[in-house]
Amino acid sequence: MKITVIGVGAVGGWFGGRLAATGHDVTFVARPGSETLQALRERGLVLGEEDPIRVDAVESLADAPPADVVLLAVKVTGGEAAATLLEGIDGQALVACTQNAVEVPSAVAGVVGTQRTLPGVVRGFFHHTGPAKVAFHGGPISYTFGTWDGGASGVVKQFSRALQEAGIEGVVHPDIFVDVWSKAMFVGPFGGLGALSGRPLGVLRTDMRGTLQAVVAEVDAVARASGVNLPADAVEQVMSFADAMPAGATSSMQRDLGAGRASELDAQIGAIVRAGERLGVSTPLHGLLFDTLRYGRQA
Repeated sequence: MKITVIGVGAVGGWFGGRLAATGHDVTFVARPGSETLQALRERGLVLGEEDPIRVDAVESLADAPPADVVLLAVKVTGGEAAATLLEGIDGQALVACTQNAVEVPSAVAGVVGTQRTLPGVVRGFFHHTGPAKVAFHGGPISYTFGTWDGGASGVVKQFSRALQEAGIEGVVHPDIFVDVWSKAMFVGPFGGLGALSGRPLGVLRTDMRGTLQAVVAEVDAVARASGVNLPADAVEQVMSFADAMPAGATSSMQRDLGAGRASELDAQIGAIVRAGERLGVSTPLHGLLFDTLRYGRQA
């Protein structure tokens, strides 16, 4: 397949690198003049302790060759809009979303249309360790994705097979927004409450369990008001998932806010506040997290 990857962080680097290593035609888009772009061109992409993988790298999507799929793998920190990131995209490529942000699929669809937008959810323990370097911490890696209407075109099926060949479980979901919102029910409350308290998941799910569950329930309510067909026990499933995760786990939002870096606060917590206001669903805990974290960090 011909695949263009926008973003060379943990997800984009690992997915694109594995796809390239298994023979697919992968082009990376990195920021002009960045250390990442220089590293890709001079050394290649490094996955774990393996030898560098030689890949093609360009400065903009307009410079990339036509693709079957554009993997949008930049971190959503409120910086670049979908229209800017996708500027120069050709008229046929599907756009696969990887962000933990419920607003991203609609933003992408606003540029290329719903028929070319693949909402998706990434699961896996890997992180960006340097310019064009990614480490993996073991366990399964999956990308669950699907079309807006639940169908599966030839390109969608081909992309799933390509991911499987690359060692990534590529699952085509018949109702992908169920998975998108199910993931949001965990990552946003985990990140927001962890950032506010400064505590890891083990504390959130025990000493602060009632609060964590209440924040999760707000996302559940907004999702249902949005028409998402979540299972009746969705909140309980999220809490069970939290119980199974390492007690010392912290989220990237918590770490980024703690370090004073740009974070996914707006994309994950602010998005729920906005959706609640639009749909008439009360989200007081999300409002508290959003206001306290964004203004408290400025004090």
